[in-house]
Amino acid sequence: MRAVVLAANGPAESLAVTDVPTPEPGPGQVQIRVAYAAVHPLDIHARSGAMKWGVPAMPFTLGYNYCGRVTKAGEGVDASLVGRRVTVSGKYGGYADYAIANAADVIEMAPTLSWQLGGFWAGSTLTAWHMLHTLARVRAGDSVVVHSAAGPVGAMLVQIAKDAGCMVIGLVGGTEKVAWAKRLGADHLIDYIADKEWPKTVKTLTQGRGVDFIMDGNLGPDALKEFDCLAPLGQVIAIGAMAGQAPAVNVSKLIAGSQGVRGFVINDGLAKTKGTERKTLFDNISSGRWQFPISGPMELDAIAEAHKKFESRTTTGRFLIEVGGEI
Repeated sequence: MRAVVLAANGPAESLAVTDVPTPEPGPGQVQIRVAYAAVHPLDIHARSGAMKWGVPAMPFTLGYNYCGRVTKAGEGVDASLVGRRVTVSGKYGGYADYAIANAADVIEMAPTLSWQLGGFWAGSTLTAWHMLHTLARVRAGDSVVVHSAAGPVGAMLVQIAKDAGCMVIGLVGGTEKVAWAKRLGADHLIDYIADKEWPKTVKTLTQGRGVDFIMDGNLGPDALKEFDCLAPLGQVIAIGAMAGQAPAVNVSKLIAGSQGVRGFVINDGLAKTKGTERKTLFDNISSGRWQFPISGPMELDAIAEAHKKFESRTTTGRFLIEVGGEI
């Protein structure tokens, strides 16, 4: 079968499709014929070597988030799973014709949703909802800056925050993304490429007060300047570092500004609510109240180009790779 196996850290150009034996499920596992896989930030970090925690020992098959149809059930697994459409997140292996997953880790897809929507809406939507409601506990009238508002988590942050009655300022890179992101309903969109002093613009838009929350999956060497537009008692909530690690935070400065920084991992949010929010989120997605954005897909054979495209930050929404397609 085809697979994209990571044997050593390297640039996007180092990725290629190779031929490997089709894996068989062991006890408690299922074999999945992969339909689509996402180009996920954690695939990028694992490939480049920027992240070490949670990354399997090499060689291993990339593909952190994927969907497909169960084709075999291992010992101890309910045989009725065979034939069902499922999605898997948080376990590598999706950049291949067939993947192996623990049966406990697969989630059956709603029959009313398409492969692409059903396979990928949940992770980004749950992350955004928990950032806003479990961690920030936003209220109507709060103001929120959303980094990467044209990305999958950012797009959902914009819509969910607006639904909660917040004033939302979206940051996007480039005029094309500004035009694309208008559909999401942000009160203001800022092209951070053209506006290098965007924190000053945020202060102007908030009549000098600043914002209550900044949702940041980028960080990077310029991350500290966002404190310049954070209101007293405001918080930066960080979920990633696509632009690189941030400089150290001056705690004394945080004290002086009555400001805070928090990190977030989705599993901790899910553990707190035990999934009680899932039905509401699913209803809003399936009804079209919230639009989950998808782009691509590109073919598996073009995986190197897909990673380069993602890293150039020209993609919008959840960017997909077609493996088996509509199987």
